[in-house]
Amino acid sequence: MPDCMVCAGEDMGTSMFIRLFAGVPLDDFDAIPLIPFGQWLLPVGIFLLIVGFYAERQGRVEMLSIYRYGTVSGWWKRHFGKGVAFGIKTAVLLQLIVLACDIVVGNISVLSAELLVKISILWLFHSVSMAALFVLFDLFSVRRFAPGALLLLEGVTFIIGCRVRAVSPMMYGMWGMYHQSSLCQTGGFPVGPVMAAEVILPAAGFLIGREYLKGRQILPT
Repeated sequence: MPDCMVCAGEDMGTSMFIRLFAGVPLDDFDAIPLIPFGQWLLPVGIFLLIVGFYAERQGRVEMLSIYRYGTVSGWWKRHFGKGVAFGIKTAVLLQLIVLACDIVVGNISVLSAELLVKISILWLFHSVSMAALFVLFDLFSVRRFAPGALLLLEGVTFIIGCRVRAVSPMMYGMWGMYHQSSLCQTGGFPVGPVMAAEVILPAAGFLIGREYLKGRQILPT
């Protein structure tokens, strides 16, 4: 049953975890919700910066140890897996830090265990798909623009979904937002298909990268 009472409750605004990870509430959609969306983009931006720093640092290290992998394809398999795994660890760590802040200031009372799990899982799946796209973009010459490109993807698709509600369930920028899901409201994006899509995205990213590298003897620079 959707947590309609919880979604509409004023107490949700007192939790930093909810403000940062639950997304933009439906009642903020009369205009472009700059403040709620800015709060959503804050952890997304921090996540992308950390993943980007890791990718740059790891890329330099792996360039020096390419011969350990035997083939470029072998390098890509390990590189992609490590990038996605780091994305998962980063996403979980960000959530734990914010949750700890809520506990310290005494705002944890509005977060039931069920609500915490729902918000966390949706944001984690979304983060994993972003990490996979980041690792894929890092193969190409546009790698330096990857954080901005993913933030732009998030922002543009959210604004489209905000202005044209009929297509909002299909907009990438809406995915990951508990407030916009069918768990919270009738007509929200269907959680099952969206989570499946965010599993397919990393798989597709891996295959695209493998095909791009096929037959190459050296890593792209």
